[in-house]
Amino acid sequence: MIHLLHGAAGAPGDWDPFIPLLQSEDVRTVDLCEMDASGLDDFAVSLNSFVSQGDTIIGYSMGGRLALHALLADPHPWSRAVIISAHTGIIDVADREKREQADLKWAALANSDWDEFILKWQCQPIFGGKSLPWSRSTDRDIGARVQRCFTSWSLGRQRPLLPELKSIEIPVLWISGKLDTKFSAIAENGASRIAQGQLALIPNAGHRCPWDQPELTAGVIRGFLSQ
Repeated sequence: MIHLLHGAAGAPGDWDPFIPLLQSEDVRTVDLCEMDASGLDDFAVSLNSFVSQGDTIIGYSMGGRLALHALLADPHPWSRAVIISAHTGIIDVADREKREQADLKWAALANSDWDEFILKWQCQPIFGGKSLPWSRSTDRDIGARVQRCFTSWSLGRQRPLLPELKSIEIPVLWISGKLDTKFSAIAENGASRIAQGQLALIPNAGHRCPWDQPELTAGVIRGFLSQ
């Protein structure tokens, strides 16, 4: 079984156009906003408890950070993993605190004015000015659900994972879009710390490489899973 983890401000349906490209009938999307977990390590324990031994985890952005925590739990059930556009953690304590405070503001905005949240979220330089690759629900409860991505799972609350990656023994494919130079450097560094780590940089793609270049990204993943 392949388990797909979406990003912050995301939803399981974000993966819908991408799933057929994986050419697998055994795929499950995880609704992270419905997970009963108060922190990153709590999430790892919760997720690992309901998957099967030998499953594969694929996480994008925040979902990739959560996937790393799942892989670092001991023991874990995973046989392979794909990490896409994910951060390994902010090293400087003061910078982590600033990020946590910034994420609290995102959470408050998501809960109070969803349309304004989406507008400002989309305008971030990391997305390269590209439009959202998926629609966003007008359900008024969605902001309350999404806000936990910026509280419980804020990058500001994540410990730096880079020193721990050497403990991951399974094959891991780390993907980034070439146009996203910041996360390409993070991917290269992260993959190099894992004994069976592999790096793939997707041409003409930014942070949202599964949606910028879906066929190329899926092809790389299929090749990895067939090894």
